[in-house]
Amino acid sequence: MRERTFGWTDPRELAQSALGEEGLHWLRRMKDGDIPPPPAAQLLGMEIEEIDRGRVAFSMRAEEWMCTPQAVVHGGMAATLLDTVLALAVASKLPKGKTCQTVQLNVNFLRPLLPTGEKVVAEATAIHVGTTIGTSEGRIVDARGKTIAHATATLAILGTEKLDRAALPDA
Repeated sequence: MRERTFGWTDPRELAQSALGEEGLHWLRRMKDGDIPPPPAAQLLGMEIEEIDRGRVAFSMRAEEWMCTPQAVVHGGMAATLLDTVLALAVASKLPKGKTCQTVQLNVNFLRPLLPTGEKVVAEATAIHVGTTIGTSEGRIVDARGKTIAHATATLAILGTEKLDRAALPDA
């Protein structure tokens, strides 16, 4: 039996930091290592490859511990990576005090993601960022540049007044 362990930073602290800054600035600080990534990103070993206004790219390694009984990386791992970049592409265009939450995610899988340990990259672009709704599109490519999956997302744009009512419980 193999093991995998990881540590994480309290997501409430990360949320306060994110809401206190413009989205693009907060993401650049995370890329520079000034603030830690969220727990899910740490669990999957996600790395920030690129941050721009309206465009985000993250990578992770397709590893054995992510596999299904069919010995392929679980589609949920790819969907999580896509959801991350799709949401952050929209977040990168948000002002201070605003964040976004996925309300619809549509993923199309084209080929299996194999547990080779190679880096796969997900990139996403914000298509629309309004006052209440944002949309984005993205894809994951393997180390050979082959598209593994492509996706679209619709996100609700939220301000601090909505998040105060939905705050995480105390640990």
